[in-house]
Formats: sequence, C-alpha cells, structure tokens
Amino acid sequence: MPDTVKDFLIRGADLLGRRRNFRLVGRGSELRQICGMLMRKHASNVLMVGPGGVGASSICLGLEAAKADASLPFDILSKRFFWLDTDGLFSSGSHARITEGFDKLRRTLLRTAQSVLVIDDFRDFIDAARNNGCTHLINAIMRDVMQGRYQSILEARDEDLEIVLKCHSNMREVFTLMEVREPAGDALREIIRVGSERLTAHHRVPVSEDAITAALDLTAKYHVSDLSLSRAQPERTLNLIDRALTAYRQSAHDTPPHLARLQATLSELDTALAKGATPQLQAQRATLVATQVEARADWTAKIDKLSALRRAQKSGEELLLALEEQLSEERARAEKSPEPVAAEPPAFSARLTGAGFGSREEARIQGEIREASQAIEGNKSAFEALEAEMNAGLELSAQAVTLEFSAISGIPADKLNQDEREKLLTLDATLKARVFGQDHAVDTLVGAVLMANAGLKEPDKPQGSFMFCGPSGVGKTEIAKAMAMALKDSEKAMLRFDMSEYMEKHALAKLIGAPPGYEGYEAGGILTNSVRRNPHAIILFDEIEKAHPDVFNVFLQVLDDGRLTDNRGLTVSFANTLILMTTNIGQPYFLDQTLTYESAMSETMLELEKTFRPEFLNRFNGRQNIIGFKALPLALIEKIAAREISKVNTRIQSSGHAVSIKMAPEQVSALCADQYNPVHGARGIPGFFASQVYPQVARKILSSPDTEGTLVIGYSAEDGGRVELTYG
Repeated sequence: MPDTVKDFLIRGADLLGRRRNFRLVGRGSELRQICGMLMRKHASNVLMVGPGGVGASSICLGLEAAKADASLPFDILSKRFFWLDTDGLFSSGSHARITEGFDKLRRTLLRTAQSVLVIDDFRDFIDAARNNGCTHLINAIMRDVMQGRYQSILEARDEDLEIVLKCHSNMREVFTLMEVREPAGDALREIIRVGSERLTAHHRVPVSEDAITAALDLTAKYHVSDLSLSRAQPERTLNLIDRALTAYRQSAHDTPPHLARLQATLSELDTALAKGATPQLQAQRATLVATQVEARADWTAKIDKLSALRRAQKSGEELLLALEEQLSEERARAEKSPEPVAAEPPAFSARLTGAGFGSREEARIQGEIREASQAIEGNKSAFEALEAEMNAGLELSAQAVTLEFSAISGIPADKLNQDEREKLLTLDATLKARVFGQDHAVDTLVGAVLMANAGLKEPDKPQGSFMFCGPSGVGKTEIAKAMAMALKDSEKAMLRFDMSEYMEKHALAKLIGAPPGYEGYEAGGILTNSVRRNPHAIILFDEIEKAHPDVFNVFLQVLDDGRLTDNRGLTVSFANTLILMTTNIGQPYFLDQTLTYESAMSETMLELEKTFRPEFLNRFNGRQNIIGFKALPLALIEKIAAREISKVNTRIQSSGHAVSIKMAPEQVSALCADQYNPVHGARGIPGFFASQVYPQVARKILSSPDTEGTLVIGYSAEDGGRVELTYG
C-alpha cells in the first residue's frame, strides 16, 4: 500500500479508524441521495454544498462506514474512498514537489478500481492551486472524472459555490449539486445525542436529556455573533454543549456540588438560628459543620493526590523520552562500532545479540523503557480512576447550559429561563405595554404567532405576513421591535430592510444576489443569506411603497410559497419567519378626525389598490392582515412622555450617577399639548426630550458629578417651549 505521506491520500478505512466511535445518524436520506448520485452513468460526481458546520464531511465519512452494511448497493460496496490531504500536498510551496506529489496520488487513484476522490473544502484547493501556480491540477482532476477514470466528491460552503463552479467550464455538466441543509426535529436531536456521547467521553461528565433540549432550544431561537455559535446545526448546538461542559467542570472542580449543598444547608440553618436558637438546631449545625470540615479535607486530599499523579505522569513521560533518545544513540553507536566476534563460543546473551536482539546496553535501555511505560500506564489508570471518583455525581444540566449561553450572548439568564409557553400566552400584554393605542393590531399579530407555535399554520407559508399602514410615529415599526424583544429578548434579532434603499431596479440584486457575470455574484443576497443563517427571524420591510416594482415579484413568492431561490440556485425557506411590512399610505385618512376607523381603512384600501397589484395585497391572508394604525390621542402621548422619563432614569442609574429626574403630571400634560403634532406622531416627544431636556441634564451631571438628588423638569410654553431644571 502506498505511503499516505508520499501520495497525500488518506484511505477511507484509515480515516474511519481514527474516529473509532464514529456513527452517522439522522442523515439517512442524504446518504441514500449521495449513493444514488455515485451510481449514475452521467454526472456521477457530487458537489456537496452547505453552510459551515452542517456535517457534509460526516456524510462523506458515513459512506465509508456504511460499507459494513451488506444491504448497501454493491456499486457502493465496491468503491474505494480516498480523502485528499490538501494541506500536505501544498505545504512545501514548491511547484515541482506539488506536481510530483499530485502525480503520485493520481497514479494511486488510477490503478485502484472504483476509486472515489473526496476533497474537503474545495475552495481551499482552488486557492492553494492558484497561489502556487498549479491550476493545471484542477484541469487534471476534471479531465480524469470526465473520462470516468475515477469519481470525485467535492465539498464547498454556500458562499463559495460560484467560485467552485467557475473554476472549470464543465463543472455543471460533470458534477451533480447536492445541497446539504441543517437537520431538524428528531434527526437533529439524534445527532446531538450521539455527539454528546463523544463529548462525555472527552469531559468524563454525562449530559442530561434536559441539557440537550435546552441547548437545542437556545441555538434555534437565538443567533449570536460568537464564532463557534454562528455555525450551522448540528455543530452550533454541539459547540454550546462543549463549552457548557468546560465551564461546568471548572465550576464543579472549584466548588464541588456536594460542598455547595452543604454550605447552602448551613446558610439555611444560620437563618433559622437567627430567628430563634434551639438546642436541636444548634446540634444540627455542629454536626453539619463537622461534616463540612471533613468533606473539605477529603476534597483537598484528593486534589493534592491528583496533582501528585499529574507531576508523576509528567516526570515519567520525560524519563521515557530520555530513554528513547538513549536507545537511538546506542543503536547509532552500535552500527558504527559493532562488537568484536569472540574466539570462544558466545554466551547466551551474546548469541541473542548476534541473532539481531541488539547489544547488552540496548537490552538494558529497552528494559527500562518497558518499566517506565508500565509505570506511566499505571499512573494514568490511577489518575483516571481518581478523576472519575471526583466527577461522580456530576451531570450537565439545563441550568448550566443556560448560564453558559447567557455568558456568551449577554442575554440575562432569567429571560432565557422564562417558560416559552408563558411568554407566548402573555405576549399580547407585553406588546400592549410598549405599543399604546393599537390593541387591534397587537391582537391580530399575536393570534398569528400563537397559531404558528401551536402547529395550526399552513406548513410552507411564513408564520405570519402583515402590512401595517397609517400615519408616521404611531407604532408600526415599534411593534416589530417589541415583538423581537418579547420573543427573542433582543431588538437586534429583527432583520430590518429600509425599502428606500431598494428604489432602483438593480437594487433587487442586493436582496437575492447579483446576476451571473456581475461583481459580487458569488456573495449571494442580503435577504437570502440572512434567513439562511437565521431561519426563525422576524423580518421588517419598512416603507415598502418606496421599493422598485420588481422587488414585489420577490415578495409574491416569499409570502405565498414561503421560499426563495437566490442567484446561485440555493433555496431558502421562510416557513419559520414572521414578515412585517409598513407603509405610510393612508396617513391622511387616519389623521382625519371626522372619519371612523372603518371609513379610514376603506379609503386606505383604495389607495393601496392604486399602488400595489391585487395579487400582492391578497397575500396578506386575503387582506385580513392589512392593518391600519390609528392616530394617537393626547392621553396616550402623555403616557409615552412618562415612559421616556422612566427610560432616562434607567440610563442615569446604569451610568452610576445618584441623580434622577421627574416631571409633574400637569407639566407633562402641558408639554404634550404644546409639542404634539399628529402628523409627526409620537416621535416628536422623545425628540423634544433629546434636544431640550437631556442636554441640560447632562450639563448638570458633568458640572457636579457627585451631586445627589432629584432634578425637577419645569416646562413653559413661552418662547417656543422653555425647559428649566431645578433640584427638588
């Protein structure tokens, strides 16, 4: 068998041997699909495309593992899979050595019947070939697979698809595209469960089923910018469990759970004793303290023993390394100066030496190596046994996973721990506490979300699609932000598209990607890429009347079929998204106080029909989800002003200052009556505070940073609205 270093090929059996516990689960349909592609006569080479972390490499390795199943088609059983060591091939940087290495591996493939070449991350191969002036390697592979000399499986990420397709003109003809999507449901859970077993073997701490559920829920619901948690499933969840296990082990070894429980019980007893000491409680406390002291001493002794074993292991490994160096030196010396042949019959040891067993010194060193190796193995076994004893009773819980995710994402753990059902059932109250005067819109929106989470929506359509119309500053955008905060605990979880940026015809390319031949074609579209990364997104298209008409052709497909194909041919599902659109059409009718809501809505629908095509309007649940937002009365504007003051106090406290602001109710009423303009909506009040009130508050704080007390805001309608601050 050729040397793996020499021909830069790794046999499938060898690669599988490195991962002895490998099992491909939850990917049965993908395995059948790739087997079918390899069995074809034409286009029998596979180009696997998917986001990073989706498990394309595992599917390929699963082909090798599946060969142990006799029920697999004979065409697949007879194939020999070889993985290319791309880094090894190009590591020399020498054109001649790279070409020589490639020729050797190519000869191996050609003389092996039914061989299949697997190249991980083919984009790296392309870049390395170009950087080293070896683009002829790409042509050589393409020529071989086109002539059927061997087959090939290439792996690439979504964002690299076009670069791969453009590396050779016959890529689309010779290769069949296989899109690997994130697993979901029971398949994903099965993959995570098996992956958790491997993590347990590494960390030597089991993972509870509740921890798996928590990790799946958190990584599905929240998408954070952390590198390891921005990968695709299942890697995203497995990375979270891995990090949670690490943090849990560090915490458990620092403060063991049994010691923490003893301390908690002791604190409860101290609280009870503070209320009234009794002989029985005092005796319990004394017993508990003695138990705690004994447990701490035992734990400290185990830590010391573990440290001693670790030091002994290090010393043994250093000794073994020194002995191996001595053995090498002795063998080199023996080769240069062989022992003279004795005139008399040699002794038994000398006969062994003459028979190829080495010199006496070499035999002595080998004996010491065997003793050192046995000592190292014994020490290792003792270390592992003690570590297992110290880890006994440990188990990764859902709480530990939540705490680690909270530390990564910055979302408070109490929000992450909030029951999802309770959050949904109180969603209407949560939104109404933030969006005033639009209860009818909140009720309709919440109803759609509840239906989707109860499994009552149509399978392929989005969770809900809504158009909010009416005046500016009445809560159309605010309700989208409130929904993101309520469901995702962060306004940043909302994808917002300002449609004023899509007024030109060519702007459509920004959403789904540039046409072939244009710059940026390989990058894909902003909308499709964002939803592919976050399939449970809340999407806001703001002021849609400003968008170019071609954009609405995209909306038609998204709102009806719940899917969209980008410029590279990759399909994105919108089935788990919530789509919200806003428009200022109908503003005059809702500001007209002589019109009822129904009359204003009727007039607005006539305006909408003049602006948009009927089939587009019908996509909003037969126009039932086109909702008008009412102009806000003065009483609600006063509530918004009071909330604004509360927000400022929160910011002041978070900055560490001992100052607060307040405003008398009659002053708030006077300010709102003087400054509120229905045309501008509620935005005018926060804007007035930002321009007239906050600068004075900031000046007071900066001029006297140690001042404590309450700043009273006084308002006078004179001179266009004068604000004065006094300490009250």
